[in-house]
Amino acid sequence: MDKKLIVVGVLLLAFLFGGGGILVVGIGIVAGMAGSVNAFWDEDAQDEDTGPLPPGTVCDPGGESIAEYVPGYGYYVVTPEQMGHAATIVHVGEGKDVPEKGLVIAIMTALQESKLDNLDYGDRDSLGLFQQRPSMGWGSEAQVTDPVYAAGAFFGGPEPPTPPGLLDTAGWEQMAHGDAAQAVQLSGFPRAYDKWQSISGKIVGRAQDIECDGVGVGGDVGKVIQAARSQLGVQYCWGGGDANGPTYTPDCPRGVSEGFDCSGLTLYAYAQVGITLGHYTGLQWNAGKRVRTYEQLRPGDLMFYRRQGTDYIHHVSMYLGDDQMIHAPRTGSPVEIVSDVSKSFYMDTFIGGSRLIEDGDDTARASVRPGTATPGLTGDGAPDLAHPAPWAAPRGERAVARARRSA
Repeated sequence: MDKKLIVVGVLLLAFLFGGGGILVVGIGIVAGMAGSVNAFWDEDAQDEDTGPLPPGTVCDPGGESIAEYVPGYGYYVVTPEQMGHAATIVHVGEGKDVPEKGLVIAIMTALQESKLDNLDYGDRDSLGLFQQRPSMGWGSEAQVTDPVYAAGAFFGGPEPPTPPGLLDTAGWEQMAHGDAAQAVQLSGFPRAYDKWQSISGKIVGRAQDIECDGVGVGGDVGKVIQAARSQLGVQYCWGGGDANGPTYTPDCPRGVSEGFDCSGLTLYAYAQVGITLGHYTGLQWNAGKRVRTYEQLRPGDLMFYRRQGTDYIHHVSMYLGDDQMIHAPRTGSPVEIVSDVSKSFYMDTFIGGSRLIEDGDDTARASVRPGTATPGLTGDGAPDLAHPAPWAAPRGERAVARARRSA
């Protein structure tokens, strides 16, 4: 609600009904209403960007995508994951008061450099959405592959952590879009950015409506969470998922071409930071450091559940923080986020967690070590067939167990 609209509305009433007394009362009403309408003003203020996003922020596109013909390139589809990255760039820019032209320039740049994919490879040591080079002072590998940091470095500004960004470029607002991108990137192909201007304008318009969740963690943990959340809405497939994403299996439901099961999703998320997990709940239970209670969980930790009334572990999810988790639940239910986990029925069968990235390990690939010894499992997580194992794989993983037993 706008204060000016309130004042004008009251004055208009005064004019319509006439009389100075009404006007005086109207002004009094405005003053008296101040406390009441502050709630509305504060609510509006909360909807605006008030500062930079924290590292590891995740922007959930909710399935949003864009398709358009790009001159000189061809038909191009921006996937939901890429839209999430675009939203991160846009919201970082808005936090720096970058006008819309600057937001479009940033998206043009990221489309040309990486197609809005957060690349962990490139020419020489170029990495991330903007193919920024650690050797040229843009930041560490972990920093330039954090979309929040990378976008902030591209925009630059009063306290640039890197070489000059867009806001540090004199006269950029008067430059052609592609020329401004080139002024930051210093590319060997200065005209390559131009073709992306039209679709970038549409992406910015859509991205401004995408909500971003500042998970408050950076480095590898932030990347793991972002990887898992990028798969929201992907269907459940028994045995589905690998380090590259969802896969097809003969047990995918009819009409589903690819998907994840519970351990396939967590396997994929951790693979994005170089951590290899087995495609098996039992193996993941014995990886990392044991977390014994729900209250001790931290973002990125894996959560495990046993079958009701048994000691068999049958399901895994990932803790996101703020009493939320993400998982691939079951056939017919896509990857989803569950809120208020501590009050949910999942707690009836929750038995503990595993931490795969140690505290403060924001840059190095964390080592995955066996967890607390568990009867029925050897230290490396493989079944000890001389004893009954205290877990059972969910439907999506029993084929793996059968293969192990027959080997």
